[in-house]
Amino acid sequence: MPPPPTVTAGSSAIRPGDVLTISFAGEPDLTQQTRVDWNGMIYVPTLAADGGAEIRAAGSSPSALASRISALAKENKMLVDARAQVLITEFAGQAYSVLGQVTQPGRYTFPRGLPPRLPIEEAIALAGGCTRLARQSQVLVKRGSEVYFVNLEALASQPGQAPAIIIPGDVITVSERRF
Repeated sequence: MPPPPTVTAGSSAIRPGDVLTISFAGEPDLTQQTRVDWNGMIYVPTLAADGGAEIRAAGSSPSALASRISALAKENKMLVDARAQVLITEFAGQAYSVLGQVTQPGRYTFPRGLPPRLPIEEAIALAGGCTRLARQSQVLVKRGSEVYFVNLEALASQPGQAPAIIIPGDVITVSERRF
């Protein structure tokens, strides 16, 4: 059974691939959208007299990044009273994969607006459920370099079983029964 996912204070942190909207109070012309590159950086052309500034965004909360952007705008004398706001308008792909004996194997994204965590039964249900050939007693879950086995039959039929939670990056493989 995979361990429960850890919830950290940085769970709302900006990640590479996120799209951010940066705006300044009272300055609608300076609003811009930017995507965090794979190095964790954003390019904000309105922050420096020379037409651009690169800032590390990945790992920061939106409010911490807004504070850094406000400070940089004041430091570069672009705005006297810079009050930046940063919103994550599109989250980087948060997906898991389901392979093997399911109706629709593939890569699935977590539902928007909810934390990226699903019970394994829901994750498999989104893939159309198990086929009649599925070996539900030994479903493999790969998380990073770790491999776990989940008994779906026990989860469904025995009350009190600890839930198996799927998180971004997990790969679920439902193998074929042996006859």
